[in-house]
Amino acid sequence: MKFIFALVITFLFSTAFSFKDVSAESIQEGVSVDIARKEYSLESLKQIVDTIHENNGQYLQLHFSDDENYAIESDYFSHQGIPNENYLTKAEIKSLIAYSNELNVMVVPDIDFPSHSKALLSLIKNEDKDLYNQIISDYSDNTFDFFSNDKALAISKRHIGEITTLFNQPKYNGQQRIVLGGDEVPGGDAYQSDFISYMNNIGSYAAGQGYEPQMWNDMISHEGIKSLNDTFSILYWKQNENSKSDLTVEDFAEYDFKIYNYNFYSLYFLPSNQFTNADIEEQADYISWAYAYNKFFYTNEPYQEVDSDNVKGSALSFWGEDALNMSQTELINQEIPLIKAYFSS
Repeated sequence: MKFIFALVITFLFSTAFSFKDVSAESIQEGVSVDIARKEYSLESLKQIVDTIHENNGQYLQLHFSDDENYAIESDYFSHQGIPNENYLTKAEIKSLIAYSNELNVMVVPDIDFPSHSKALLSLIKNEDKDLYNQIISDYSDNTFDFFSNDKALAISKRHIGEITTLFNQPKYNGQQRIVLGGDEVPGGDAYQSDFISYMNNIGSYAAGQGYEPQMWNDMISHEGIKSLNDTFSILYWKQNENSKSDLTVEDFAEYDFKIYNYNFYSLYFLPSNQFTNADIEEQADYISWAYAYNKFFYTNEPYQEVDSDNVKGSALSFWGEDALNMSQTELINQEIPLIKAYFSS
């Protein structure tokens, strides 16, 4: 799970300071929201879009598919028999996109393959158990089989195609991105060639739909990067501690990949009803000094400055596993001040 209680480390490395130089003017800054673990109403999402717009941000990223839920309506199954049965209808997604685009905010869909897919696989199983058995990994029940499995690839592309059609935004023709996952994949490190081949296959499909495919950095090895399609851009959340996969931002830049900063410390937050207003103020102060678009999380330095033109953006991410009992008002009241702190840093 890509998260950390950032409040715990608010005062660590307190001599570091946030900065932005003139090169940051072209940096894409956005907000990523985990609607898979915690439901968000359309109105709540529009409030977040308002705040992005008011602070000159560029995008909203919707993480809608994970082990707990597939939080968008699909033509291929009904939403039953999974931990969280709440979801946004296609009509609500279209409304959100129209509202966001009017405010010059692009909406980026975020679906997880081949792992973090337990909810999607469970929903497929409810409809067709034989199909499920053909595409499930031997490693985990949350993972699609990525070993040259044509059926698994076809179903992956089926859902990518449904999402790319739904999220089509003519205003951003040629600029749209889709997150395809690629993080924390059981077996992905031991069988890197098969993993990279699977990601290349679905990435090429997404690119053919007019989207720039994106994936998380942690499962890509020093060997795997050599064959990863350069159509991908990289969401860098933390450096892998495994020496086979401990690529730095500079390593990705050397292969000319675009990189987006999703720093595991300064840019992750888990809303919780245990936090007080004072806690949120403290977290906002922390973001203000800890975040800069080019400060990345490395194993021995969580605020490593990287000077590279390949760094193209960043996002403040809200993960929902601790927010299950929060009301929409409580959720938004914690997130809006942090979003403002992020954009003003």
